Amino acid sequence: MTSLFGSQRAASFVAFLIVTLVLLSGSLWVLNFVYSRAVAPTETDPALSPFYIDYTANTADYVSAESLAAMGAYISANEQPQNVEILTGMTTSEIGTYMVYHLSAGLQVDCSYCHDLANFAADDMADPEVTRRRATARQHMLMAADLNQNWLTQLATLTDQKHPSGAQITCATCHFGEAKPQTWSENQDALPDDFRLPLEDLDILQVNAREDISLDTVQYNQHTMYYMNTSLSVGCTHCHNSRYFPSWEQPAKYYARHMLEMTQYINQNYAETLGNQEPSCTMCHYGNILPPGAAKSVADVPRILSSTPSVATAQ
Repeated sequence: MTSLFGSQRAASFVAFLIVTLVLLSGSLWVLNFVYSRAVAPTETDPALSPFYIDYTANTADYVSAESLAAMGAYISANEQPQNVEILTGMTTSEIGTYMVYHLSAGLQVDCSYCHDLANFAADDMADPEVTRRRATARQHMLMAADLNQNWLTQLATLTDQKHPSGAQITCATCHFGEAKPQTWSENQDALPDDFRLPLEDLDILQVNAREDISLDTVQYNQHTMYYMNTSLSVGCTHCHNSRYFPSWEQPAKYYARHMLEMTQYINQNYAETLGNQEPSCTMCHYGNILPPGAAKSVADVPRILSSTPSVATAQ
């Protein structure tokens, strides 16, 4: 009896080993099959810049070693900056850091795009185009400071239901890696070729009284809303109550109206600075709710250009 019981236990143990080996072999085969079919990435994704919301900017790709050496020599020779009009209250080293990680990074251009490497303070370069770019860069910095200080600061006052992110406008916000960006997408699907935001008269978007609204006005509003949807990659309910579109229940609607007014302001005051291009939602948002090229916070841009400039540092 004992011998029979022992043989049954042995048989059960052998069966257990066989099943275990079969399962283990099957698992190893599956793992080997999956591993053999996996496609290794050809290259690693580039690291995002720590200064921006979602923007890649590897300075080694566009700032030459010659430029960095020239900048280093200039900083060593001039602890305090020369011929500075906008970035006052900053040392030469601080300005150089800003230029590399914001201006050069935002446009993805070399220092020589705006500067004479023999004298970074020079205004008149041998190439008049370089001279013009330097002057334009100053105007763009003034525009960024104006928008950060006089428009983004108002977002917190529009509604107590939503708080602004604290993101700041900087070079990459509009340029997004392009020296000469196009403010309007050339491939805006399903919109007329001549469509533009109603920057001359934003009141056309106020269509609460439905009985006296023309078909043309309704169509224009639909185009405007569709353009906003695609520019930010959002649906109608991001800003609207779908049961009653004219209501102001959604906090984002306040932001959208404010941004439209800011866009109108840019068009009225900085058209020449933009190369006479009309500003747009795509110009900053590039298909995202938060502009990917915006600086993450006031800590990531010079205080003189941010929403909270320090009076004590201004000279």
